Amino acid sequence: MVSDLQWDLGCGVQAAFSTAADGDQRDPDCRGRWLATLGVPLPVAVPEQVHGSRLCPASPGWHRGVDGLVLDAGVPSAVIFGADCPGLVLLGARHVVVAHCGWRGIAAGMVAEAVAAFRAASGVPPTGAFIGPSITGTWYEVDAPVLQAFAWPEAGVIPGAPGKAWLDLPIVITELLADEGIGTVRVSGVCTAQDPRLHSYRHRGPGLVQGLAVWRTPRTP
Repeated sequence: MVSDLQWDLGCGVQAAFSTAADGDQRDPDCRGRWLATLGVPLPVAVPEQVHGSRLCPASPGWHRGVDGLVLDAGVPSAVIFGADCPGLVLLGARHVVVAHCGWRGIAAGMVAEAVAAFRAASGVPPTGAFIGPSITGTWYEVDAPVLQAFAWPEAGVIPGAPGKAWLDLPIVITELLADEGIGTVRVSGVCTAQDPRLHSYRHRGPGLVQGLAVWRTPRTP
């Protein structure tokens, strides 16, 4: 770990999560200033975040209609938005997959789709995974429509009031990755609802969103 909001993920890949003080990362100016402080190499790819399960190969700039990207040496960096939803990173020697994994995307199959996209690009499975900051545990109560939308792994569901439960998305994603044969999973352990530096949509209402930046450090000749 580089700091509590910046991580060395291995394979030459770094990740960092912005704070509320860094501004709304949907704003290109705020995003550019924050990425510059981190020294993130250009070009940077940014998925729109539509709460689905579509991924595509990364190219510089904005990607409409997708929640995940496949990075390679040509586009080594990306930013995934989130005010409570975790970002997922799949790691390998040549490729990196990044994906926004809120409950809707997970229910639509994003975890399996991300693994499939990595395998299609690399020809091999990921060597490991990282799950970024998000709302966690008993800070995230959901109701029957959410609970009925997917066969949630039992380990990630904490029973609550009738018709409700608490959903722990990092645990859910970890269980789904295990189903895909990926057992090496690192979880940030940062909860957006508990950390005063961060903005939680669920607990503070609409407002800015943070960003999970992911980049591969350029190799020196």
